[in-house]
Amino acid sequence: MRVLILCGGKGRTLWPISRDNLPKQFSKEIFGKSLFQSTLEMWSSVVSPNMIVAIAPQENRFFVISQSIEVFKTESVQQLVEPRSQGTLKAVSRGILHLIQSEVDKYEIVVVSNSDQIWKIDISQFSKTLNSTINKLPPGKVLMISTSKSQYLRDKIEVRKDQGVPFRRFVGFSDKSRMFNIGLYISSVVGFRDLIQNAYSKSIESIIEDEYLDGTRFEDVLVKMSNEVLVDDWGVEVVDIDSIDNVSDLLDKDDKGNYIKGDVIINNSKNITAISTKRLIAVDGLQDVNIIETPDVVYVGAKRHSTSIMDLIKGREEVKYGVTEYRPWGSYTVIDKGENYQIKRIVVNPGEKLSLQLHYHRSEHWVVIKGTAKVTIGDNVIFLRENESTFIPKTVKHRLENPGKIPLEIIEIQIGDYISEDDIVRFSDLYGRSQ
Repeated sequence: MRVLILCGGKGRTLWPISRDNLPKQFSKEIFGKSLFQSTLEMWSSVVSPNMIVAIAPQENRFFVISQSIEVFKTESVQQLVEPRSQGTLKAVSRGILHLIQSEVDKYEIVVVSNSDQIWKIDISQFSKTLNSTINKLPPGKVLMISTSKSQYLRDKIEVRKDQGVPFRRFVGFSDKSRMFNIGLYISSVVGFRDLIQNAYSKSIESIIEDEYLDGTRFEDVLVKMSNEVLVDDWGVEVVDIDSIDNVSDLLDKDDKGNYIKGDVIINNSKNITAISTKRLIAVDGLQDVNIIETPDVVYVGAKRHSTSIMDLIKGREEVKYGVTEYRPWGSYTVIDKGENYQIKRIVVNPGEKLSLQLHYHRSEHWVVIKGTAKVTIGDNVIFLRENESTFIPKTVKHRLENPGKIPLEIIEIQIGDYISEDDIVRFSDLYGRSQ
């Protein structure tokens, strides 16, 4: 069995938890692990990591590797990089073409899964139910897993029951405006290939190259080819994380209907969702309000969520970026910044290294707070341990590495007349970056 996990999408309806540079499926702000990682844990009961292919646009490629290694420790899933997010039809098509080109048996079972849903099912039961379902699937058919206990999918899928058939036959969607993110699709490699190619009367390669199909949903294929699609209802609750209300469904509720996460105190209030990631939230005398606190944004809005606020803040840095930036070697968090200075907390994953680089406009002070650092400054190489520090002058080549087995954490103080990420000249980089 092969599993294709779709990892595209921006998740702007979940701002400020989701940002352009850290979309909701990779954000750890709420639960300490990402939705993508929860998805990997679910599939770990069924297949090994090398049987999973995560399909993500170019800008998300480093999340796939780093977060899957966090789940599986020493092994990463396979990654299929899209040039950009082009819709789920092209994402699934790329995944199937990848399996064909990898010479996977054309009758091998493939499951297509989203990365931004929570399935409320025991992992061992999930594995048993999946295997039982696959054993009943007729050759060449595509199976859609419907979940009648899901608030998201209830009454959306129209089906009919045929005598003697273990599954219901798909008719269409009762609400076409919401016909996406169903959850799971199951078929063989050749079953998916034929379904997609017959829907558009062209090869799967041509479909991927067709610009007019950018943004097309895979569910459009199901509607076109409904005679080849079956439906099975697992009766499992699935929460599609698309809004603050969806997040609330996963939090504990008090007797006033308040959902709380983090450091929150509520008095004389009801039907409040309050999520704190760092600071205290104190709520007094309110009703029907969502509150989200992140290190750089506090969002307060009515329970009837509207995306119109996004039109007003379009172009602001907070829409694109949070205080933490993720890189292929780890991450950095901006602690404070002002005129001529910036302070960062940098985390370098075991065995990783930053590029060999220099800065024209700033010098840097590094203090190790955890782990061991291998530091190159000019022609010198030194090792720093906890509570040891060093200084890097302007225009001097330098590099930071983690030679240890645990994450390296340092505090970096930048001082100069121009503090910006574009003041970097790279000479050598493991990840192919020039700037």
